Amino acid sequence: MTKPAHQILEKIDPVFGGHRRKVRASAEKCISDLLSHLNWLKCRHIKKEYSDEYLISTCFKKPKALKNNAEINAYCRAHLTVSIKELENLVKIMRGDASRVSCSNLRRYKEIVQDYLFDLRPLVEHLERQKEPSYEFFGGRKSYGVHSWEVFRISRQLAIQSAYRKQSFHIDHKTGQIASIFMLRQALEAKFERLVAVNIYNSSQQTPKLRHGFHYEFINNNPTYFEFKSVKFSFLKKIYDWCNVIVHRAFQPYAWQIAYAHSICSGLFVAGDLNENGGWSINGGVRIQSLSEMQTAFINHFCSSYDHGIWCMEAGKPEAGIGTNTGSK
Repeated sequence: MTKPAHQILEKIDPVFGGHRRKVRASAEKCISDLLSHLNWLKCRHIKKEYSDEYLISTCFKKPKALKNNAEINAYCRAHLTVSIKELENLVKIMRGDASRVSCSNLRRYKEIVQDYLFDLRPLVEHLERQKEPSYEFFGGRKSYGVHSWEVFRISRQLAIQSAYRKQSFHIDHKTGQIASIFMLRQALEAKFERLVAVNIYNSSQQTPKLRHGFHYEFINNNPTYFEFKSVKFSFLKKIYDWCNVIVHRAFQPYAWQIAYAHSICSGLFVAGDLNENGGWSINGGVRIQSLSEMQTAFINHFCSSYDHGIWCMEAGKPEAGIGTNTGSK
């Protein structure tokens, strides 16, 4: 019997594994067989539902050596849970308005599907071989690293991509995924700073060199000023720190980590009510109460934390909905 993972890889690429083999099963059957197999594995190895808090803390923790088999199993189970959830979401996208995945759509997303399979292989094999030593998900592996010149190349491509919109402009899949993490980190960093919206500069228009996570820590330590409508704020630090690891080491993360990170962080950037009385704001995913009090508290925090130099503090408009109790500036 053909392994579901091997079958879908051969459906995507008939010469996968070094020999040409035409897969007669439809694209829908191939992807459905894969999901069924993964859910079968989940039922065999995961006996409880995991909270997002647990999954995020496990799947986005900084890389470290896992000390024993219990830690390895916990790691594999958490990633298997998230991978199935995000793969099912990807299949919905591939189906679109149709009831089935077409072969053309499967091949359109082939690089992402391949990433899911290669990323899953060591995790599911570790779990299942404890029950069935001869189990094999499929044979094969991939490289996760990129050369520094590849990162430079995508930087140059992104800088001029607008000139090629009407032409075939292609960014390499692996470096493109790494670049998306670069941009996610930048989006989070900018959002934390702009929620506070206090510009600090000296007579030379230079800004202070604040420690890593300075704005995040202020928001985290002053929750009464900030109302997050669609995201749990504590989750964001896990994602932000994980992004930093990718940025500094430049390697491709698991495919489902990228999708899961985007789904978690999306609530920070959504629109919503301007304030308690209604209205609308493009930045309404976060609402700030007592704006002037919050910004004064941040200025005091900066002054007590950064005690050298002479600085000008300028309060601005946050990227957030503003509550009716704004105070006077």
